[in-house]
Amino acid sequence: MEPTDPSPVLTMAELLARSGNESFGPRLGLPTGLKGLDAAMGGLEPGTLTVLASRPGLGRSTLLQNICQWNAGGTFVGGFRETQEREVVPVLLASTEQSTEQIMLRALSTAARVSRDHLRTGELVDEDIRRLKRAQSILEAAPLYVLAPAVFTDGQLAEHARRLVREHQVRLVGVDGLEAMGPGLSLGQAARALKTLARELAVPVIVTAPLWAVSRRPHWTPALEDLHDEVAFAADTAILVHREEAYDRTSRPMEADLVVAKARSTRPTIAADIAFQAHYTRFTDIATT
Repeated sequence: MEPTDPSPVLTMAELLARSGNESFGPRLGLPTGLKGLDAAMGGLEPGTLTVLASRPGLGRSTLLQNICQWNAGGTFVGGFRETQEREVVPVLLASTEQSTEQIMLRALSTAARVSRDHLRTGELVDEDIRRLKRAQSILEAAPLYVLAPAVFTDGQLAEHARRLVREHQVRLVGVDGLEAMGPGLSLGQAARALKTLARELAVPVIVTAPLWAVSRRPHWTPALEDLHDEVAFAADTAILVHREEAYDRTSRPMEADLVVAKARSTRPTIAADIAFQAHYTRFTDIATT
């Protein structure tokens, strides 16, 4: 008789035995690099899908890259001249929204805290150049893998992710552009495919997505109902990006609301004290600006 695979059905005693003493401790996932957001959502847990959603131009792609870059150790912590010991993990950032050149410029601007406009125009002072050289050395050492084709399918993404998890121990996958996940694939199908991938690889997957209904009331803080229903159902965590400054320049300048509209282990809330620095293409805790 051919040997059979162990039954996937487990008793509660077996589940408890697998987790051991970890059952009684904190169950925090990978941090986002934003203390206010981590306090609101508890981090990025392995095997889960997190959706970052907003109206166009409010910063969902920036937030995704910030989180990926921070986890890969490509961002200064606690000020430019200070460093802080933290775990660095290999990360895959896949994007159909940006080219590799755009991703690189954002990464340099964020890490060096040099205006992206100055990077494009070359209007740099000596202090900018010093910061950029240090940022470049840090980014070169960061295990951040970038995939930026014009288009990819969920199957192609899964193939790259499996290989990088297997060969380079990637522990976080970021996907910029749920709506561009292959021709003929609905938003709901794309979201479910990413959630399946997260569970298969036992890593957190973060993806950006558009908001819909909120376009009829742009000044209002978005809610979960503004996210595509099937995407909202698939997401373990949904974070909605909102900035009043985008509609009224005099209203809460350089502040952002990161609305944790859905989370498995916490109540819906808004992350406290988050700033948005458009010139540096980054979100940051207000206390550290």
